[in-house]
Parts: sequence; structure tokens; C-alpha cells
Amino acid sequence: MQNEPRILLIDSVLQGGGTDNQVILLARGLQELGVSVLVACPQNTELFDQLKSYGIESVHWGKKISGFYKLWKIIKSRKISVLHAHHGRDYWPAILSASWTTPKPKIVLTRHMAKSPGSWLSKHYLLNCCDCMVAVSRFTKKVLVQGDFDPLCPIKERHKREPIRGDHKKIRVIYGGIDTQRFYPRKVLYLREKLGIEARHFLFGMIGSYDFPLGKGQLDFLEAADCSRNFLPHGRFLIIGRGNMQQLLEEKIKRLSLEGRVFLVPHTSEIENWINALDCLVHPAIATEAFGLVILEAFACGKPVITTTIDGIPEAFQACQVGKLIPPWSTPDLCQALADIAATGPLPEEKKWECHKKIELTFSYKVMAKNMLNLYNQLLIETTERRRT
Repeated sequence: MQNEPRILLIDSVLQGGGTDNQVILLARGLQELGVSVLVACPQNTELFDQLKSYGIESVHWGKKISGFYKLWKIIKSRKISVLHAHHGRDYWPAILSASWTTPKPKIVLTRHMAKSPGSWLSKHYLLNCCDCMVAVSRFTKKVLVQGDFDPLCPIKERHKREPIRGDHKKIRVIYGGIDTQRFYPRKVLYLREKLGIEARHFLFGMIGSYDFPLGKGQLDFLEAADCSRNFLPHGRFLIIGRGNMQQLLEEKIKRLSLEGRVFLVPHTSEIENWINALDCLVHPAIATEAFGLVILEAFACGKPVITTTIDGIPEAFQACQVGKLIPPWSTPDLCQALADIAATGPLPEEKKWECHKKIELTFSYKVMAKNMLNLYNQLLIETTERRRT
């Protein structure tokens, strides 16, 4: 009988991004399934206390030269059978550390971005050096296998996304997951009242970082907030996040005289409450997007979503199909979607819970963990069978 796998998840960042949240949720899900899981990560970061709060065992690790040796010692002493790295910067440390170990653990790499790794070495040899590469969407797999080329796009990073070389059969699609015990429909009036948002107002909100040069479409969102004054006088607009574009956003709000109509809210740990305070989530992505978990979080809270057709986003939108899919870089289409959603109004309570149930059954972190555990076991069984033959 196949022994239970012993999993080591590697994350040398753990600062609060989407990849880091997925590592924590995967570790939590595996632990709830009774699997032995250990996380190698820095222990002085934003998310480390959250990892501890779930009772997940961790070991201090960061990307340093000595880190290769430390990983090797952990793999050997803990008899790790599966080594799983999530950030591009951790791929080669995982591969090199595992290669020194006998028996060698299975190496799994997750690609959370809608593009292949950047270096020539990784593009040509990474796939052959691991046992499996997990793509977080079908679109991400397409980029890894075929590439994606859009030379006329105004966004430079979309011009040329080359495929990765090697055995493409090693690439599997496993969607990420969200915590549906945290994201569910409920009334959150105090946050609206805090901003002076009244019952007659229809509140649209964006959630995400906003770093130069593009952010996640916040500038387009402000343009739509400005253009929609006449046909949406009761529209209100919220931008939640952080990044080095903050001063630019503040200046644009002032220049367009959007004070009282648009609000900037700093990054917050109670994002589930803010989503429930919205009437509609807007995610006007303009660059690259592997999937779009914030869309699933909004659906789980029973909120309609306006988002673009970029990359893997339609796969996330397909989960509930409540809201509007629009072309990217089009303020007129965004304005029309705002008008349509506002005219429709909030979802009925029954529909909200129907959306929540759909997300819970397909995209909860528990489902992600089961799918990942099935992959681990499959890789280990294949190794056992090869040894027997």
C-alpha cells in the first residue's frame, strides 16, 4: 500500500500576494485531510502569523546560498516525498536540493502567472527537471505549451509570451481555491456608513494592488467613474489596495473632481467584509491574468462581477456567469456594463446563496487540496510502479 505523502511546500516570499495566500490555503487544506505538510518560508513576514494560527508547521527558510543545503537537510531528515515550489525564484532551489537526496522526492512546480519563466535556462530545462508543473488555469497551460503572441496590443508584456520547452505532458491544470467559510453572503452596512454611502447609492468596487506601470486597471476605473456621472448619478466607486500608484490615483481623483464619488481604501485584512459592502465587483484587468481568484471571492459573496476577457479570466467568470464580460481597454464598454448592472440591481438572496454553493463545490481551498493530493499520490504511484518493472 502506498505510504501517505510527506509534503514540503516552499515559499521564500510569504508577503501577502495571491501566490502566498494559495500556499497557506493549500497547506491548510492538506492538513485538514490528515496529510503531513511542512512549509519552508521566512518567519518575519506579513502572512506568517496567519500560517501559525492554522497550526501549520513551518521551518525558517529564505532564498540564500545556504538555503540549498538547508532544504536538503529538511528533505532528508523529514523523509519528504513531495517538494512543491510556487514562486519562480524557488523553482531551481527546489530542484537542486532534491537532486542531492536519495531517494529523490517528487518535484512539483506551480505556475501562478500567465507566462513562462523569464530566463533562457528555465524556458529550456525547467520542465525536464521537475516531475510536474501545475498550471492554475487552462489559459496558463496554453501559454506554457503554445505561447501567446499579441504584437499589436498596447500592453508590451502581452506582445510575446513564449512557451516552455520540454515534455508538455508534465503540465497539469489544477485551479486555485478560496476560503468559502470566509467569503459568503452577509450584510455589512457599517463599512458603507463609514464612507457616507447611502442605501440609494450603487457601490462598485475594485480590489487589488496598483503598482506602476499599469496596476489592474484602476485608471480605467476612474475614467469610467467620471464618464458615468450623467447616467449613474447615484454611482459610487471604491478602490481597495496598495501600491506605488497611490499618489497618481489621488491626483487623478482630485483633477477629475471625483471626491465624494470615488474612495481609496488601504489594503485590509477584512476584504470579505468590503466585498459584501459592494453592490458589484469590477475587475477591469488590462495586462496579464492567469485566472482571477477575486472574481470567485465576489461570486461566493453573491456579488455580480464586471471583468474583462483577458487571459484566464473567462474561466473564473464561467463559475457563475453573473455580471458582464467586456473587452479590455474600453471605457465605453465598461460604462455600459456599469449602467446595465446598476439597472439590474443587487442579486436576490436566493441567487446569492446559489452562487456561493457553486463556488464551494468547485473552487474552495478544500477542493484544491484534494485535487493536489490526488496529483501527489499519482506521481508517487507512478514511481513505485516504475521501480517494480
